Amino acid sequence: MGTSSIFNGPTDKNPLLPDGFEEEMDEYKPEDEEDYLPEDGLWQDAKTSISKYINNGFSDKRSVVGKHVKALGGAGTSAKAAVSGRKSTVRLGSLLKDFVNDGVINTLNKLKIDYVGKSVESLLSELVNILSEESVTKEDIVAKNATIEAMSKIYEYIEDNEMDIKTLENMGEDIFNEIMSLYISSYIFERMFSDLESRLEKYADNEERAYEIEVEFKDYIQSKVEIELSNIQFNNLDYDDLDIQNQIQNIYRKCYEVMEVLR
Repeated sequence: MGTSSIFNGPTDKNPLLPDGFEEEMDEYKPEDEEDYLPEDGLWQDAKTSISKYINNGFSDKRSVVGKHVKALGGAGTSAKAAVSGRKSTVRLGSLLKDFVNDGVINTLNKLKIDYVGKSVESLLSELVNILSEESVTKEDIVAKNATIEAMSKIYEYIEDNEMDIKTLENMGEDIFNEIMSLYISSYIFERMFSDLESRLEKYADNEERAYEIEVEFKDYIQSKVEIELSNIQFNNLDYDDLDIQNQIQNIYRKCYEVMEVLR
């Protein structure tokens, strides 16, 4: 299933998506990624805002994140444009649910992953490929980076349980929901910095300062998303339902709404 490298995704039908899901999602995918680039004026506002933040000006995290959402066209457009992100969200939820309901070995067999003699790290790298799109567009890369973040959380959970990957079968709803929330917050963060990273490279004094800024925004976005999603039970969603893409898009929209600057 195209799992030879963590940087290359599968190209055949993904068994973690319900029948007809990918065809319906393609209706939302723009022919050209430029279709979802922000308008010039709003885009300049977003870049100016983060430049001021980096230079200890009068901007704050809320303003930077909110203006980026506004520049993308608002919460609704941002959620609609997150095509690869939403696909990977569904795949991740389906994968975690399969681990719990069907067992790790049965799930790996269904995904045609040869697990014999492989390390946990190797298996998780293969799962990244299955969860993510082939990295063709910026959106694909953003989704893959978020997938890697979520997989790192899964690794931590396995590590805390004596490196036994089968411990995923006993995953409680708390860790399930935490992983899903982390994916969505990571996607939103990665999307913002893929758009604004040129300002970070231009104005940050050094790599250490750039890293500090990234962590500050990652933590800010994660806290906002965690609060917004605290009442959603991802472990109870039906990831085989064709309507799941509408449910996930609505979740993304709500997350973007709490960060959008409307003024």
